[in-house]
Formats: sequence, structure tokens, C-alpha cells
Amino acid sequence: MFIIYILSFGLLFGSDFSYKDLPILQSGRIKPLDSFSRNHLLQFYGKKQFKSNDEIYDNATASNWLFEIFTNPEKELDRKIFNIRNPEVAISLGLDKNDFHRYSFKEIIEGFQNNQELLESLKSKDEINQTLVDKQIIEVYQNILSYDEITHGVYCFLPLINISNPINQEFMGINHDKPLSYSFFMRNIEKFKVLLQNLLDTDESKWNDSHIELSQVATQLQKMTQFHYAQSLKIIPGDKDIWYSPWEVMDGRPLTQLQYQILEIYENLFYSYIENDKIKVNEYANEIINIIEDRLEIDVNLLSKETSYNEQNIFMWSMIFYLVAFFIMGISWMIFNKNIRLISFASILVGFLLHSYGLLSRMIIMQRPPVTTLYESIIFVSFILVLFALIFEYIRKDTLGILIASIGGIFLHFIGFKYAADGDTLGVLVAVLNSNFWLSTHVTTITTGYGVSILAGLMAHLYLILSVFKPDNKKLLNKLFDNTYGLTLM
Repeated sequence: MFIIYILSFGLLFGSDFSYKDLPILQSGRIKPLDSFSRNHLLQFYGKKQFKSNDEIYDNATASNWLFEIFTNPEKELDRKIFNIRNPEVAISLGLDKNDFHRYSFKEIIEGFQNNQELLESLKSKDEINQTLVDKQIIEVYQNILSYDEITHGVYCFLPLINISNPINQEFMGINHDKPLSYSFFMRNIEKFKVLLQNLLDTDESKWNDSHIELSQVATQLQKMTQFHYAQSLKIIPGDKDIWYSPWEVMDGRPLTQLQYQILEIYENLFYSYIENDKIKVNEYANEIINIIEDRLEIDVNLLSKETSYNEQNIFMWSMIFYLVAFFIMGISWMIFNKNIRLISFASILVGFLLHSYGLLSRMIIMQRPPVTTLYESIIFVSFILVLFALIFEYIRKDTLGILIASIGGIFLHFIGFKYAADGDTLGVLVAVLNSNFWLSTHVTTITTGYGVSILAGLMAHLYLILSVFKPDNKKLLNKLFDNTYGLTLM
């Protein structure tokens, strides 16, 4: 248990925040940007780590990839990020074949533009009449739209507008020569309106340097409004349950003090990221998170805990230890060494402790039992199976418990990973399960029964196999029969 205590220290007490922990409202829950970025990188790219042409991308983590597309949108539109493995889909979109099956946003958009009748024909089809290729093409199109919204979601924070005229600087309260963002002008719209009104009231033939600069700024701001549709990033809090995208609060509405503060800090954060000042970036991230915690009374420590959980990849490690235990157990059978059996038992015990830690992490993060989705149920069933198999091994000391625990743990982990690849595994509860009492009693009991039933099934299969290859070992067969019968009665 010492391992779990050490690993859980960070989960229970948390740590300083980073830009990966910045909160975003998506799918009904507030999550860290790290989870948001991992889920979308998995959706677009098929993996949670980014590579480019088989070389590790300089910013390999999902969060860094997300910030790169935030701060370098035009460059990232050319990066081959979309995974299209079905050659029929690529051919339908007129995409050139490549060995990596990956294409850029601009390549795919050009493909749709050159085949507009294809998309129209797919939209007119009923879902039941759509082929697999049809559905995959529609999925690619939806991913393109989602990527476009994310790419330009914080474009209003980027420092792209220069004001160098002393008159304009003084009136707007600017005391530096750094570029300004669209958000800056929206936050100071009342001052800027005065300058614009003066511009409109002055005949163009009498414009001075101040007027010319204001005209250029107004044109640039107008051009940037084309990205107002990019409203999928809900990072600006309205209240605990309603959050807004940056572009949504750029429509001239009155800003609350909280929103004004958050907008200003986000401007500074992205400016620091562009300047490659990661220390400042994290300082601004801490400031945003602390303000949100004070005003909305949200448990922001869960954000860093979820980020840590994402980075640890706990269930992959537990499965590795189960695999190691299986192979060491095989060696112990070949050379009949009890010490090797103990090593195998220790390996599966470490895997089980990591498995337990992973479930504990999910319970702390989501504040509920980990049995609400198919993915969680499979991982929990695996936990119950390994637990009871270890109890049998501790009592019997004949490696059969290790065999069953390792096989069951490995098999169910693999099944769970398949469902984890579908996206966010820490989703909100459906209405019928939205009760911790119901989850902690009925659902958990039923899921525990699944684990015990699978364990009994594995023991029964082992009994059948041994009855064929070792029919004379009545003592072993009787023990297996008794154990299987006892489990089925639980």
C-alpha cells in the first residue's frame, strides 16, 4: 500500500498550476485544457502524442500542440494532422496518397471545395443508406469544422495590431510599443469609439498620421471579425454553469469585472507564450485559476489532479506489470523455482496497486464511484477479478491465482483501451445514474458481480483444460471445482 500512498500524495494535496490546467467547459463539465487537447488530438490525429513525418514534434505533448495552433494558426493549417487511413476516403477527396495517411487542413478543405457535389450528396442521404466510406467522409468534414473553430478560437487574444502614434497611444492609455490584440480594443471600446467618431467626423483630405493609423486599425479589426464563428472554446466564465468563448464576449456586451480580468490576463498569457516565456505563462495561468476559484467557488485542485492523471497513463503501467507477471510465472513453471513465483506474485501485486491507484484517481477527480461508463466498468471489473484471484493465490500459493489474475487483467485492459480510444473517459453522468448513493450501492454491487463471474468463468475453463491434460490430478481438479462453485454462489 506504500506505493499508493506515495502516488496519491499529489492527488490529495495538488501542486502549483500550469497552463495545462486552465479550465474549459466542455460536454457539461469543467476540465483542464490538457484533457481537452488530448481528446481532440486523439480525434484528429489518432494518438495523444504528436509526430510530424515520423519525427517527434518539438512540442510533443497535446497541450503544447494546442497552444501552437492557438498562436500560429496559419502555420498549423499546413501541418499534416488529420489521420485518414481508409484510402477510399482519400481518393474520394482527391488527396494524394502518402505513407503516413495524414493530411493537412488546407489539403482536405481543397479536396472538399473540388468535390462540393460529394458533400451535398452525402447530406441528402439517410443515415441508414450511408456506406462506411460515406460516414467516414462526413466524420472528416466534422473534424475539419471542429479544428477550424479551435484554431481561431483565441485569435482575438493574439498581438497583431500596432499603434505607434503618440496621440492614439496617450488617448488609449498605452505606454509601450508592443502589438495589441482585438480583445484589447473590445475591452477599451468606449475610448476607441471616441477616436473612431473623430475619424468619421474629419474629412479624409484633412487626416493626419493619427487618423491614418486609426483607419488602418479599424480595417484590421473588421477583417479579424471573420473568425467570430469560432466559439467552441468556453474558457470565459459567466457563472458556474454558463461559460463563454472569447469571441462571444467580443460582441459589445457589457463585461463583468470577472470577465474583464480574465480577458486581460489571457492576453498577457498568450503574449508571453509567443515570447517563449513559460514562467510568465504559468504565472498568468495560476492567476486565472485562482480568480475563478475565488469568484465561482470551483474546486480547481481537481484540474491539476486530472492533468496529473492524464500524464501518468496509470492503466498502461498496470497492464505492463500484469504482462511481466504472466511471463515470469511461465518461467517459474519451467524451472520449478519458488523464488521466481514470488517475483511473479510481486509483479502482479504492483500492477494491482497501480490499478487501484488509477481507480482512486478517477474517484477523486469525478467525485463518484468509477462505474458510470463502459470503459470504467471494464476497468473496475478487471480490478475485482484481479483482487479475488490474488486472494486465491495468497491462500493456495500454486501460481493458478497469478495465471487467472494476469490473463483476466491483461484481456480486460486491452478491451478497456479500445473504448478509451473513443475520447473523453471522464464524462458527465447520464441522468439515470446521477446519484452517488445509487452508484455506490446498486451499480457497484452489480459490477462487482461481473468481476466475480468472469473469475469463476476463467477458473471453469482452467478446470476443463486441466481435466484434459492432467486428468489424474484429482486433488487439483477438486480444489478448482470447489473454488468455481463457491464463486458462482457469491
